[in-house]
Amino acid sequence: MMRKFDENRKIIEEDRKGKSRMKKKFVSVIMMFCLSVTLVMGCGDTKENEITGTETTANTAQSSMNGDRADLVLGATTGFFGAESLDVAYNWDGWIMSIYGISENLYRLDENIVPQPWIAESVETPDENTWVFTIRDGVTFSNGKTVDAEAVKACFERTYGMNERADSTLKIASMEADGMQFTIVTPEPNPTLLNDLCDPLLGVYDASEEPDEELGVSCTGPYIATSFTAMTDVSMRANESYWGGAPAVDTIELKIIDDQDALDMALANGEIDLIAQETANGAVKFTDTSLYTTDTVTTTRANYLNFNLQSEGLDDKQVREAINFCIDRESFAEVVYQGFATPCYGIYPENLTFGGTDGLKLMVDSYDPEKAGELLAEAGYEDTDGDGILDKDGKNLSFKVITYSYNNNCIQLADMMQAELAQIGIDLSIETMDVLDDALAAGDYDIAILNYAMAPIGTPSYFINMVFTTGASNNYGGYSNEKVDALAAEISSTADTAKADALTKELSQQVLDDNAFAFVADQQLIFVYSNRVKGVQINPTEYYLVTNTLTVEE
Repeated sequence: MMRKFDENRKIIEEDRKGKSRMKKKFVSVIMMFCLSVTLVMGCGDTKENEITGTETTANTAQSSMNGDRADLVLGATTGFFGAESLDVAYNWDGWIMSIYGISENLYRLDENIVPQPWIAESVETPDENTWVFTIRDGVTFSNGKTVDAEAVKACFERTYGMNERADSTLKIASMEADGMQFTIVTPEPNPTLLNDLCDPLLGVYDASEEPDEELGVSCTGPYIATSFTAMTDVSMRANESYWGGAPAVDTIELKIIDDQDALDMALANGEIDLIAQETANGAVKFTDTSLYTTDTVTTTRANYLNFNLQSEGLDDKQVREAINFCIDRESFAEVVYQGFATPCYGIYPENLTFGGTDGLKLMVDSYDPEKAGELLAEAGYEDTDGDGILDKDGKNLSFKVITYSYNNNCIQLADMMQAELAQIGIDLSIETMDVLDDALAAGDYDIAILNYAMAPIGTPSYFINMVFTTGASNNYGGYSNEKVDALAAEISSTADTAKADALTKELSQQVLDDNAFAFVADQQLIFVYSNRVKGVQINPTEYYLVTNTLTVEE
């Protein structure tokens, strides 16, 4: 998240929890290790041959099909499939439910991240603040009730009452319902409203009934949950009355497998048919194109650092800048991601009109530990007691880093940073956890290594209003800049795309100058699946995986 965000499931590794890592790992060793793993996987008589062996895979798959198995089984880690509930309005679960094919929105983003009519078939704008949507005839919730304007209004009222992110996603002054006409009035002009409506948090569900304790709310998607275990597994059946046409397969199961080797082996032996958000190391195991397909798409997802500006030491801009200079982005993208990511020094990826670094004056534009050391010396930090850690006024530069227990890429970035920063006198301890929300909200961290979608609905305001503005829902580090706040408001109300892009560049410059965050790498979304699977539509938003066209050959 942005998953969205990928903070879900209690699988904290005991050898990491609450412990400082030893500083014996140097980046060169880490890089050589990662590279050697990659090379081994690509050589003959290795695990790759076990995974892609035609006879073993085919026989196992056939055997599994003869058991009590869904027609189609999909696997992913907690980061992509992990929901705490099947309630669109709860936390980030709407995001996951859109991936599941359970929930849908009034509008939907296409492969170019352009909004298209979905549950709403059209919209009219009698003035710049008023949007009148016509709800599509024939759409029903999975409980059989008709979707009309009143149902949509009730749904939005409940979501806005439950989730604080809703107001930053789309500000609404008032709503009206009249038959199939649903009207939204905004407090100020909002030229990106259709994009905002595509955020899965604004998925449409039946708010007239209390959510089922297990199966959540009734939605409009092609599939309906039949069983659900939070953060573990969901089984679904086809929604036979789906307005978009009968789904191609009757039953689908989605499994969370956080051990990457186990996830890959599950695809190899036919226990699952597709891996969503596969890692680069996993993808190289499935190079036999006669058996497997690898699909990739450039998304807006990035790895970045969130500095807690309330932490002593990190409240010093030069310390943050020094840390920024010690991130070897190029090696991280090339070796850890094996080319499935691009190193970045700006905020947004280059595939967006407001992204990249053209026109920006970068304070940090390379990996430069020597420069980092100079900055720390200028700031008055030195090792006064000979313990290898810089200090000032009796306070060591020792920081706690938190990141996801299930995201190996983020963990490897933490390892790299720990080794590099140790060389210039900054001590890092690393704690991995499945749920980061509580620690972030409580400020119980110094540096958080996060993995967010920066612009999944195609607008800069999505991330700006969630992370950069004063008091924003995910502004955990306490960042505040009046100029950024003013630019954010102007961007949100600017209809001229070119002007909005220019304003976003101006805002990006200010954020980068403040060094409150460090942006590291833009990644690709990787799907690997059996060639038996057909109808896969990989979308740069990451939202839509299960559709009515997804199927599998017998």
